[in-house]
Amino acid sequence: MLAPCRPLEYLVIMHFIPSYPESTPLELSHAAELQPYLLQNRHGISEFSMASLYPFTRKRHYAVSSYTDRQGNPAYMIRGLQWIDGKEEVFAMLPSGYPGKEFLDDLFTRVDEVNTISEERIPAWSHGLAENHPHLVLSEDRDNADYIYERKSLVELVGQSLHKKLAHALHFAEDHPDRVLVPSQIAKVSDMVEVLDIWAEGRDLVEDYKATLLAIQNQADLGLRGVVLYTGDTPVAFTLGEEDGSSRFIIHIEKAIGGLRGVYQYINRAFAAEMPERVIEINREQDLGIPGLRQAKLTYKPSRLLMKYRIRKGQ
Repeated sequence: MLAPCRPLEYLVIMHFIPSYPESTPLELSHAAELQPYLLQNRHGISEFSMASLYPFTRKRHYAVSSYTDRQGNPAYMIRGLQWIDGKEEVFAMLPSGYPGKEFLDDLFTRVDEVNTISEERIPAWSHGLAENHPHLVLSEDRDNADYIYERKSLVELVGQSLHKKLAHALHFAEDHPDRVLVPSQIAKVSDMVEVLDIWAEGRDLVEDYKATLLAIQNQADLGLRGVVLYTGDTPVAFTLGEEDGSSRFIIHIEKAIGGLRGVYQYINRAFAAEMPERVIEINREQDLGIPGLRQAKLTYKPSRLLMKYRIRKGQ
């Protein structure tokens, strides 16, 4: 079902990325310059891709700056807004890792937090903080840890703990013998928007709606692919994501029409089954500290959590 991964065809007109401390709002036209850097420094983290960042640029007010890292290589910093206990804060992401004493000291006069730090970057960060920044504290960010599942586990759903998931998926299949999966690349954009509109009814999730709509409208430029689930001619669910190397796939979006028994369990399982055998793991992103979402992700029995870290000023 998944087409071979091809180089993304980005817009020819590129927006200049200024040097730190100047910045410019993140645009889709930055992808040609920014995407290779993000993927090179990804280490499995779901956020480090234009497919994850760009749809939420209006919600997070993402801005990007360029700088030279400690090895003399071009690097980029992404800044954005977050809300902690109702308070607006500025955060930064530095995919290249520890940027050096002067840079980080200056950065913390402008931001409240550096986050989305991968496990692979921890040794350099720990050494740099201990030597140059004793007032800064590095800690786990459990709410933003990515859930990693074995693809075969999501297909087979073996074991008592996953039996209900399998039963729901099979109920959907039994209730809808006319079901069909269509690759998102050839499905109508309007069909995905129709599902999104119905999903959004009665929900106070305007920014998430806008982000999903942006992803749908720009899926080719963002390298997104997935499937749309139909019962007969009616679209009832869709999922979109991207490959992370050859052996992992990241699910960024999954939406369905409520009230259809087993629809989420079915599309989750069916899309995993459609992936090529080389895909070993599926990253289903974070739970954001939302209790219901955490419980739902844990019930699918992740094989591991891809932990991320953050840095803040000590109390």
